[in-house]
Amino acid sequence: MAIETQSRLRFFPAARNVAAILTAVALALILPPLVYGLLVWLKFDFISLSSYVPHEELRQAAQDPFALLAAPLWSVNMTSGFLLSNMYSLTVGQFLLAVGMGLAMGMNFVAYLGMRRLCAAGGGPGAAAATGLLATLGASSTGIIGCCGSGLAGGVLTLAGLGAGSAAAIAEWSVPLQMLIVAGFAFNWLALRRRAVRAVAS
Repeated sequence: MAIETQSRLRFFPAARNVAAILTAVALALILPPLVYGLLVWLKFDFISLSSYVPHEELRQAAQDPFALLAAPLWSVNMTSGFLLSNMYSLTVGQFLLAVGMGLAMGMNFVAYLGMRRLCAAGGGPGAAAATGLLATLGASSTGIIGCCGSGLAGGVLTLAGLGAGSAAAIAEWSVPLQMLIVAGFAFNWLALRRRAVRAVAS
């Protein structure tokens, strides 16, 4: 009975950690379309979803690694049947970056909680996580397609009130910012792991 109890005590923290990491990954993937859909509804007072998976485009892009990163995995029209199409598109590159961001945030959160149980861990990862989610949101492929041209860069920022030029510039720099934040999270996780090993050894 005692062995079974100890096994459960070891299992539940591991299960909780996995759940926390998966939640962070899901948040990084779900937040951009949710926020864009909310902004579309507030702006146009209309929302009607239709989505598709562009198989042909993916198949053609598979021959070129760089083209594959820019190829959409999933596209959603937030205003189906409306004069203007408010499009959200999840590309292969954005999917990989969002998953990386979610994994990095989740692993740092779990490591931070572990350090809190051992000793004072200092400042939490909340500010960096918020910056990472904002960068993920800014880099998402969103835009308005209709009579006045098209573009899938910074649409979510445009609906939030920024000018088209500023939104496009921020969207362009959001991708390298995401990469830097993921790298920063990775180094911070390694540092937390080293501190945890030293705390246990002392």
